[in-house]
Amino acid sequence: MIPENEFTILIIDDDEINCEMAKTILERNFPYRVLVAMSGRNGLELLLQTEVHLVLLDVTMPGWDGFRTLSAIRAEEKLKDIPVIMLTASADRLSVVKASEGGVVDYIKKPFLPEELVSRVAKAIWSNWQQDGFDMLTKDIEDLLRIDI
Repeated sequence: MIPENEFTILIIDDDEINCEMAKTILERNFPYRVLVAMSGRNGLELLLQTEVHLVLLDVTMPGWDGFRTLSAIRAEEKLKDIPVIMLTASADRLSVVKASEGGVVDYIKKPFLPEELVSRVAKAIWSNWQQDGFDMLTKDIEDLLRIDI
């Protein structure tokens, strides 16, 4: 279990206003650290250098778009299980399917309401916490069942 003040959210979006708005909303509603990267490549570099527990990823960015960035995140062994929420101005069916295939936990259409962002981030954090708790419980049970003779 990660202490609240050590939980980190990374926003990857090329729009400075969207980043600042999302960062402000998250910091006002959660006791977590919120980082920002203005491109997919910078986001990946930050992910490789810093322990991040949730990523909010814009779909449309110059250079590496959100899908290219998601692919790079999933290709890294130490990053592949980080929950990702996609942010987009257009929620067309093909993009939603592509995001689902990439293993995203949610998809938020921009512009988003603060309540929607908080609710979906809370849901992603809760789901991830439950999975982490289940994984730890499974490991504890496996350790208890291991008998040295």
